[in-house]
Amino acid sequence: MKLLRYFCTILILLSFILLITGCAENRTTQKEDDLKIEGYILEVDEGRILVAEGMTSEQYETLKYKTLQELDNESISLFYLSYEDTSGLRKGYKVDVWMDGEIDLSNPAQAGAKKIELK
Repeated sequence: MKLLRYFCTILILLSFILLITGCAENRTTQKEDDLKIEGYILEVDEGRILVAEGMTSEQYETLKYKTLQELDNESISLFYLSYEDTSGLRKGYKVDVWMDGEIDLSNPAQAGAKKIELK
């Protein structure tokens, strides 16, 4: 009788532990690649650039002369990215951008860039 009670107690505790670990939130940190986007530069200003994410070169060619309002109607992900040295960047460059910190989800989204690599 004691053995059965002991076995049931162990079984209940193990079930409870499995339930808690299965429902626990995944709290892993984001990898550096999770904050990376690829796209084309649409505007270059001093200290910031406008990047359209996930475009093909054909899409860029059809959209490169559109205004920000017209691009908004195209459902394209746009990011204004602040960056210290924009002197080597030009409109039309395809880039990989690693973002730094949080992303402001305004339209277009805004964030800081810690690294920009030409493709």
